[in-house]
Amino acid sequence: MARRLGLRGRTKDIVDEIPDESLDFAYIDGDHTLRGITIDLIKLLPKMKKNGLIGGDDFITTPWQHDIDFEPTLVCPFSIYFAEAMDLPIIALPFNQFLIQKRDNASFSFIDITGDYNDVSLNKLPPQYGKISIRKVVKTVLNNIGVFK
Repeated sequence: MARRLGLRGRTKDIVDEIPDESLDFAYIDGDHTLRGITIDLIKLLPKMKKNGLIGGDDFITTPWQHDIDFEPTLVCPFSIYFAEAMDLPIIALPFNQFLIQKRDNASFSFIDITGDYNDVSLNKLPPQYGKISIRKVVKTVLNNIGVFK
């Protein structure tokens, strides 16, 4: 019998309610920032059973999903880097989705069934900024979040 449990809240606040190696599947649709996806993946991996899957949303090829006043969206490429660091396979799926499988003795692989992820570099600007430098964009973002104030 399949059992489903939906937990709402920040990963750090609810993850201890989940026993280690107890989940077959977990789906992340949360904080798109580098901080958010880092916490989600690192905290969830120990909760997954062998051959369990972590799925997620907002796996987009540009960090500029939202206006420059918001932090960049870094689900992609961080999910790929995480899978590589943990020697796990990751698959890019249609509709900006991804899957990482927890396997023993696995090796990293990135399978892109969409053909959309041949460049996951962060050196892309939002279209509205044309040819201004990435340095200027980063400085603007850092100013907006109070780093230089």
